[in-house]
Amino acid sequence: MGNIDENDFPLKHLNVSFGDSASDYTNVVSTFYACWESYNTVCKYAWCDEYDVREAPNRRVRRAMEEENGKRRKAARRERNEEVLSLVQFVKRRDLRVKARMEELKKEKVLKEAERKKEAERKKSEAAAAREVSVNIHFLKALCVCFCCLVFCFFST
Repeated sequence: MGNIDENDFPLKHLNVSFGDSASDYTNVVSTFYACWESYNTVCKYAWCDEYDVREAPNRRVRRAMEEENGKRRKAARRERNEEVLSLVQFVKRRDLRVKARMEELKKEKVLKEAERKKEAERKKSEAAAAREVSVNIHFLKALCVCFCCLVFCFFST
């Protein structure tokens, strides 16, 4: 790696397999993309420094130089992270395994929605049937009361 010490960069978590066309989505593909979509560089980006703080005439100037260098390092780090993320997104958009998984999820969503609608319709029809039974019971009770009144009136005269 040239003048960069490999021990300073714990990239062990980036040692994930891309897999092949037959790789399992949940174990290989999603792990790969989750790892690389959360990538954050650990490089110091000292080579982006504009000023050599050792040449500062006093503490105030040195701090201003350090602040400017910090801004440049932060911008370079952010740019690198965005480059990696855009590359990962580019690859992911074209990965046939991801497309197949998205289609699979879309089909599952459609099936779940159909099942949900079917269940709602079933509950609706059950509620209508229950209301019908309730109305019939009330009607029969009222009819029974009326019949009892008629019988009572008939025999009381």
